[in-house]
Amino acid sequence: MPLQQVLPTRPVTPVLEPRAETPAAVNSRPGDPVWETALDWFLRVQENPADQALHDELQAWLEASPAHLRAYRKAEKVWRISGQLMNSPLLDCPLPAPITPPGARRRWLRRMVVSGAVAACAMLLVLPDWQGNTADYSSPVGEHRQVILSDGSVVELDSGSAIDVQFSADKRQVTLLRGQAFFSVKSQPQRVFQVSAEAITVTVTGTAFAVEVSPDTIDVSVANGSVNVEDQRGHGATLEPLKPGQRISFLRQEQGIQRASIPVEQIAAWRHWQMLVIDQPVSDVVARLRPYQPGLIVLNDEALGKRRITAALDLRSPRQALQAAIAPLGGHVTTLSPYVLMVSGAD
Repeated sequence: MPLQQVLPTRPVTPVLEPRAETPAAVNSRPGDPVWETALDWFLRVQENPADQALHDELQAWLEASPAHLRAYRKAEKVWRISGQLMNSPLLDCPLPAPITPPGARRRWLRRMVVSGAVAACAMLLVLPDWQGNTADYSSPVGEHRQVILSDGSVVELDSGSAIDVQFSADKRQVTLLRGQAFFSVKSQPQRVFQVSAEAITVTVTGTAFAVEVSPDTIDVSVANGSVNVEDQRGHGATLEPLKPGQRISFLRQEQGIQRASIPVEQIAAWRHWQMLVIDQPVSDVVARLRPYQPGLIVLNDEALGKRRITAALDLRSPRQALQAAIAPLGGHVTTLSPYVLMVSGAD
């Protein structure tokens, strides 16, 4: 692989102060439906380990999407690391059905898993970041990184992002492993530049665009020039080229696609340590803030998670920004430890 040059983080520009407004509507979609479903599957298997039909149904669900398998493995890791669950004698004691029906027991187990995740957070933090360590380039939590590739193209990495780079005589290939990246591509008409994010491939010769991998979507936004985007899910399809100010979002659920127009100056606002939130559920905002906060952010109020806010958040102070955004809704952020934040609604 050709030698690349890494530059230190650029100076950041001033950011807007956070603000929030009372929502006009409530979103009915759960904050993380894949995780909720994976956790429910895991708890059902724990309760009925000998049920082969249940195992077969689980296997079919896992094979339906890579996101299902990732979420289930996460549930297993939380259970395994939090010895609080594995060693709890309550799990071995039969509970009277009239007092504690199966649904209630599952809800109790769910609360225990969340508690175990919080207790195990310090352990998770010291585990090696295998993906970051094996990637060609990555950016630590709370930092940006700028990489100048051997062809003169520039890649800006958001907090907690990672890429692999592979150049050959006729092709320039970058794989976005996680997070967000902004690409300023040096024009070489005879040598295409491709960015892959899971099953999505972006092909250009010279332009500027952003790609984001998130739990719900893979997003591509164009700042200048144009890009060709190929969706390789299912049978694969090359879509209409994207122009400046256009964004396309590939939804993980049902493999849907959404298109939108966006002001060019708002594309990859994270480069200026800004997060622009427009009428989004609090649960989504919390998920988007997690890559900027060392440790864990736990949202323990489903009703608050469904409330919607509009805000401009300062990513250099995620805790303060989140607190300011949800305060008008009666929400508050509590520091449980240096690495654990709890987001709650009104008492």
